Amino acid sequence: MGTGRQRPLLRRLLLGAGTALAFLILAVLGLGLGSLLTPGDSARPEPQLPPVTRPPPPPIAEPAPPPPRPPTPRSVAVSPPAPVPAPAPTPGPRPLLPTPAPLAFPARLKARREILRDISALKDELARCPADKVKTALGGRAAVVLEAVAEAGAVRVVSSRLEADGPVNDQFVSCARSVLDGKRLVVTGTSAGQRFRVFIPLGPNGNSLSLPAATLADAEPN
Repeated sequence: MGTGRQRPLLRRLLLGAGTALAFLILAVLGLGLGSLLTPGDSARPEPQLPPVTRPPPPPIAEPAPPPPRPPTPRSVAVSPPAPVPAPAPTPGPRPLLPTPAPLAFPARLKARREILRDISALKDELARCPADKVKTALGGRAAVVLEAVAEAGAVRVVSSRLEADGPVNDQFVSCARSVLDGKRLVVTGTSAGQRFRVFIPLGPNGNSLSLPAATLADAEPN
């Protein structure tokens, strides 16, 4: 009976001792953990690695500044072009002078007589021309034709030519024409600007002028 009473007491003692031991263990663990977490611990710090030296980055070239903008052209007031002068009117053809009326038959006879008179006065000059005889064809026609224009109180020989169907003394004809060309023959009763054509046949040997057979005709203006 005494043994039955001792067992609950023993259990109580064992339970108290276990509890105290547990508290003690927890206290020791708490102190140890506190020493680890307390600042200023004498634990040796971890060694630090030396800093790594890196080469400096290469310099970056700065972009060139943009070119300056060209100055804005100033607007200049442009004056309108001067009006082009109208071209001068082209002068038209000069009015034709009225054609002189042809000479009446009596006036033409008078003008022929005066022209032949002045040509006869040149006989000394004509006599110096070569006078070799030239056999002409039977019925052949040969004449020196004078172109003349009337001036104030005269008629001027402006040109001459030979019209011939056969051989003539060419040297005589050339010499006679040189004597007559440009001569001013005194003629009255004509109007300035009138044109005449004088036909002077050559003699039978082709070396002389046959003045009695000469004729005068009106010539058309050029």
